[in-house]
Amino acid sequence: MRILMMVHLFPPAGIGGAERQCFRQAQALVRRGHEVAIATPWWVGRCKRRETIDGVHVHRLGWLLPLTWQARRWHDRVKRPVPESGAPATAATAPARGKRFRWMSLAERPGLLSFLAETALAVKTGRLQADVVHVHESHWLAGFAHWVAEAMRVPVFCKEASAPVLRWGGAQDVPFAARWKERRNRCRFVAITPDIADLLRQQGIPADRIVQVSNGMELPADPAVPARHTRGLYVGNFSQGTHFKAFDVLIQAFGRAVRQEPGMRFRLHGRGDVSGWRNFAREQGCAAEMDFAGETNDVHGALRESGYFVLPSRVEGLSNALLEAMAMGLPAIVSDIPANRVAVRDRVEGLVVPVGDVEALAAALLALYRAADLRVRLGAAARRRVETEFEIGKVAEQLERMYQAAMSADVAQRKEQCRL
Repeated sequence: MRILMMVHLFPPAGIGGAERQCFRQAQALVRRGHEVAIATPWWVGRCKRRETIDGVHVHRLGWLLPLTWQARRWHDRVKRPVPESGAPATAATAPARGKRFRWMSLAERPGLLSFLAETALAVKTGRLQADVVHVHESHWLAGFAHWVAEAMRVPVFCKEASAPVLRWGGAQDVPFAARWKERRNRCRFVAITPDIADLLRQQGIPADRIVQVSNGMELPADPAVPARHTRGLYVGNFSQGTHFKAFDVLIQAFGRAVRQEPGMRFRLHGRGDVSGWRNFAREQGCAAEMDFAGETNDVHGALRESGYFVLPSRVEGLSNALLEAMAMGLPAIVSDIPANRVAVRDRVEGLVVPVGDVEALAAALLALYRAADLRVRLGAAARRRVETEFEIGKVAEQLERMYQAAMSADVAQRKEQCRL
């Protein structure tokens, strides 16, 4: 089977949850004997336009996009961050973007148009061919992927990873945005949790066009040993802010916990400016105990040096970082939101605390810090949960069945139309 995946970013332009999951699924499908290609915008001019990585063919398209990328970098240097809406006043310098300068449209629109045009040309000339298209974004790229699939006469799937569903951010400079928005809703959808599937149905997506397939994760052969370590760990994206990630709750809770247990330590990995959060940690009395360690290329190493993982988000999809920690055998403290509850059951694979509850999170931090046997028990259950529910090979099998069913349904529909 020839599978074309589409994603908005791909290394070295950047890598987040959608990008990691796209590549993991592509690798797993290649191991199952399929031909997989990833089509992505060519943001960074120094990287190859076409290459093969672990058997996955990567096509970077859009000949003007490196200029757009450079313009974004200039813009970010000139445009000062503004205080983040919803952040505590003590963390007012936490990163958030204000309104863009109007001249940025002069760079954004031609660059994105070059991506649309070059991709369309690759489809029309046969340079990009597939039996199924799978897009890992639910914004404008999903609508364009629908056009790509229609031109190829193949099924298309759009992954929806977080609530609220069917958001339409970041499309102000995309050419033909209204067309892509209308097409996006005509895709088949991959909901990564039951809650997201329900929300899609509530938004008018027919149930027969929704399939639930969770994110997948490799199971490392050398798991962590949580009995040996007491330091907590967070891995995520600081640029997403408190509305999503609840850094304010985490830092306040850790500040309260460390006053009871001065030996506690916590490490945070992730991209984005953290200067405001360092100041906030100082005000909470825990700056010396919280290590804002920046991005890391060795997440497994960070997990092995930790005793537990924390994800206090207010809004979250099925977090890749959470699944990675669980696969390594670490217990997790998570907020009580639907996506987290899919992976973690309270006092089974970890501890579940109410969203935004500083006292409850502080108590959970203390509980795992103080009890090595609890960390071991919950961590072992977390690893078993990933093995049975989220192992990437099993997810690839589900995707394979999903693609084959859609292809068979489309063939049957075309035969029926011919008879009529």
